[in-house]
Amino acid sequence: MKDVASLVDEIITGKGYVLIQEVLNPTQALEARSLVLQLAEKEKLQGKVLLDDQRERVYGLIYKGEIFELMVQHPTVIAVIEAILGSDVILGGFSAHILNPGATNMGVHVDYPYWTMKPPFPAYPVMEIQVIWMVEDFTQENGAPIFAPESQKLCSPPDLVQFSKTGEKVTGKAGSVVISHGLCWHDTSINSTDQPRVSILGNYAPKYVRPLENPLHDMQQQVLDRASPKLKQLLGYEFKSALYKDIKRIRAGNWND
Repeated sequence: MKDVASLVDEIITGKGYVLIQEVLNPTQALEARSLVLQLAEKEKLQGKVLLDDQRERVYGLIYKGEIFELMVQHPTVIAVIEAILGSDVILGGFSAHILNPGATNMGVHVDYPYWTMKPPFPAYPVMEIQVIWMVEDFTQENGAPIFAPESQKLCSPPDLVQFSKTGEKVTGKAGSVVISHGLCWHDTSINSTDQPRVSILGNYAPKYVRPLENPLHDMQQQVLDRASPKLKQLLGYEFKSALYKDIKRIRAGNWND
């Protein structure tokens, strides 16, 4: 693996993304993939999975398996993110994305919060870093992500013609991770296989950026109780723990406590 400074330079002034091979071992990657598919089947019955014919999402992963607690604060990933965003980083989202067989392109985009803003987007400070965990081999055939190299420097919404000419599929072995600048244009490719392709997506931002996903989604107090200081920071524990106590108090009818 390249040193952190080289990885950061590639994300900021180079291609806009890096691939770090096999950060998880094969057993860990398989555990994460299998658990995501089990959760998706369970949550579909509960109406909790965003579902169409082509793709599914599973949210609140932090509270649904210790492997996800490991991934979201993996030191290899956090070292790169904090070198860009600073040490007071928070987690904007951590969810699974399942591309079903036959899934087509999702659509070229930049990441949150940039897509909520009017262009031209600010080059500095960097407001989001995305992490894509490959919990299985990502191939040319199963929907590997496509990135347009150096597009983060343009600070603009995607140009579809330019993307079609410059976009590159990023493939890798199970357990690998892609870390990208939120302004780098990207898309999914077509899953032309007969198997679902699973990725896990992490959105990291400075503390002043409102999280993309609901930070209380499927919250489990026992996870917070055993969380490391780093995980508590990522989850905004000092805010959520107080809010969670207020919710319990109100539900109990203790309005004046």
